[in-house]
Amino acid sequence: MSENAIAAAHAFLRETFLNPVHDGAYQARYEHTLRVAQVGRQIARAEGLDEEALVIACLLHDVGYVRCRTAEDYDHHGVHCADMAREFLTGIGYDADRTEAICYGILIHTEREEDYPRPPTAMELSVGDADNIDRFDAFRFYLTLKNEAFDTQPPEQTIALCAQRVARYEGYKQLVLGTPTARRLWDECLDMMIGFYRRLQRQMEATLAEVDACR
Repeated sequence: MSENAIAAAHAFLRETFLNPVHDGAYQARYEHTLRVAQVGRQIARAEGLDEEALVIACLLHDVGYVRCRTAEDYDHHGVHCADMAREFLTGIGYDADRTEAICYGILIHTEREEDYPRPPTAMELSVGDADNIDRFDAFRFYLTLKNEAFDTQPPEQTIALCAQRVARYEGYKQLVLGTPTARRLWDECLDMMIGFYRRLQRQMEATLAEVDACR
């Protein structure tokens, strides 16, 4: 494995997202991308996948955000990201077969399975898996909780929200992932959130019961 190619991809990502012309607009996206690359590396090492290709794919999986202008662009940003990744990898003379696999993994990470042009490999599926795992891991969970402002809403509203979230995340457990390692990491994220919302729901229900008992 050549860390030079990974370093080049990281430099390209940094130059693209942290360009002063964007005035910090992609700082959070840059940090998300680095976390996705860390998850991709973990999956690759545990599953014996092409670590270099997967890490590069994760580093470049959102780089096309800078070309998105419409809602349609953002919904299918994998197309723009794959195009930019291909331009970059071709420009540095990267291996053609690995470039194809990287770009395909990036392309499909925003698409429905029934719309995939061909059946993906485990490495290609792992790009979207790593992305999803970070989107539901601790930092993003923290941001979600920060925005909930539980202290400003009545217990009844919190109870209802908790029940909705538990049902939603239980449903997300049906998602098909590309590797056992991704499955484990995904379930760990969901279990963390489900456990929190269940505990919070019980606490709010106990609060209401105590209020009723004091009347």
